[in-house]
Amino acid sequence: MSPAGIRHVVVLVLENQSFDRLLGWVTLPDSAQKLDGLTGAESNPVAPGGELVPVSRTTSTAAYVTDPSPGHSLDDATVQLFGQRKVPDPPEPTNNGFVMSYAEQPGSGKRPIGVAAGKTIMQCLDPGLVPVISTLARSFVVCDRWFSSVPGPTWPNRFFLHAGTANGLLDTPETGAQLASTFWGSPYRMRSIFESLMEQGHSWKVYFDDYAQTFALRNLHRYADRFVQFEAFPQDVASGNLPEYAFIEPRSFSAPGWPANDQHPPHSVLEGERLIARIYDTLRAADDVWRQCLFVLLYDEHGGFYDHVKPPAAVVPDATSARASFGFDRLGLRVPAILISPWVAEGVADHTTYDHTSLPATIKKMFGLPSFLTARDAAAATFDHNFLAQPRQVSLTNLTARLGPAGPAAPIPVDHSQHQRSLVSLAEVLAAPTGPTAPSIAAQARTFLDQPQGPAGR
Repeated sequence: MSPAGIRHVVVLVLENQSFDRLLGWVTLPDSAQKLDGLTGAESNPVAPGGELVPVSRTTSTAAYVTDPSPGHSLDDATVQLFGQRKVPDPPEPTNNGFVMSYAEQPGSGKRPIGVAAGKTIMQCLDPGLVPVISTLARSFVVCDRWFSSVPGPTWPNRFFLHAGTANGLLDTPETGAQLASTFWGSPYRMRSIFESLMEQGHSWKVYFDDYAQTFALRNLHRYADRFVQFEAFPQDVASGNLPEYAFIEPRSFSAPGWPANDQHPPHSVLEGERLIARIYDTLRAADDVWRQCLFVLLYDEHGGFYDHVKPPAAVVPDATSARASFGFDRLGLRVPAILISPWVAEGVADHTTYDHTSLPATIKKMFGLPSFLTARDAAAATFDHNFLAQPRQVSLTNLTARLGPAGPAAPIPVDHSQHQRSLVSLAEVLAAPTGPTAPSIAAQARTFLDQPQGPAGR
């Protein structure tokens, strides 16, 4: 059972980074605790049977920005996992198609970037480049076998975090028409962990910066007052009004002086480091909250970046998923996952196999909820076995001080990423609904769309 002392679970889910990309070179203080990271012997071919490109450890700040973004659709992930466009039978991953996949991505003039640029996908970040997440890894519990729930893009993976299923939906919608065709029907009405908590009298909020992908869950529209701007988070922590479950969505668009911090390429990894540090420092500064808190740091999917660990098979969550073109019977690539709390040990590597449904499964267990959401979370491992019988003293404070100055502002990308297009489309559908929606949700969508910079300038 989870300790009675944890009263608040805070979850931050960032975008599109693999485990090896951010944590592959991290070593833990106790030599007995070894992460399943990189040895330097890993490689990928430029083509089947072709030149091998070794994994490398980069210390260049140029690696903060990856442009163009690696591919991370189901088709892209198939190439990355199997080194070919068709899933073999049996579907045994080799993880040998990352260079091939990245070399195919369109760059300037919409032409493929080619092999020379494709080789850069094998660069993984030295811990000194990402001092915030590296320090947290050394100070708390790293789950080094946490896999995304789907070998594909953002939306289905975020649905699994909330609902234990994507209800058979595999794509991230990129246009209002594409989204509206399904949104006002049943596909986005999955039951979520938010409803399970609420029905048992537990509190929750979604904290978002510019816009929340969680708005896509239709059943939550009646609870629009529980979606609040991120600036309310430090206020709620300081005033003792932090809910029992807090889900944080990062800033997905850049504006002058307000760079995106979701770490989705081509956004800077450094800005995401600043967000992680701010959340940690906010919790750490309120001792009463900190001593009752679990902060879970996660990423929605690997974003096309290299990882050497082969994902396992998965439990099909429901009948709708079983009938889909992709059977939802395979997990996606590993993502960084860290459990941060005085209730967990220092510098521990947890080798348990998790996927995103381990989050709602653990929430169910911690809060004594009566039922699971789907067969996937019912079968998922829970991470509460990492909790200590008593909280420990944690000396780590002021993570923000480990980061240098911001430096010159990165240019605001001219084109939207797929993720940004999906958020704009969601806002358009909600602001001009063809079905009922909560007035405050629609107002938030209208405000988002009407920002002076326009969608491309956020």
